[in-house]
Amino acid sequence: MRTPHQIATSFDQAGLRLAGVAAGFVADARARQAAVDAEQADRDLTATQRVAVAVARQRAALQDAVDEAAALRAENARLRAELAAARQQVAAQQRETVRIKGLLRGAVGMRAA
Repeated sequence: MRTPHQIATSFDQAGLRLAGVAAGFVADARARQAAVDAEQADRDLTATQRVAVAVARQRAALQDAVDEAAALRAENARLRAELAAARQQVAAQQRETVRIKGLLRGAVGMRAA
């Protein structure tokens, strides 16, 4: 039987997947519109202007990639720190469990005597 927490987690995961799909659709539509706009603008430019625009676009794309990489590195660092904290918490809980088991064994041994 599933707990309410598991059910809520399932809904949260499904919602996040749907949000990701919707964001993908929006991003794709924006990219298509930007490509159409860029093609129309290119038709209106001279060859030299086209080269200058292409270089500017490549620089912008490179900067976007650099920014995204930095954001991913920051997210990775945050997740690693969160994982380390969770591992420390689990280790502390395991130590506490071992301590309590020892106390219970001692209590059972004293009771039997």
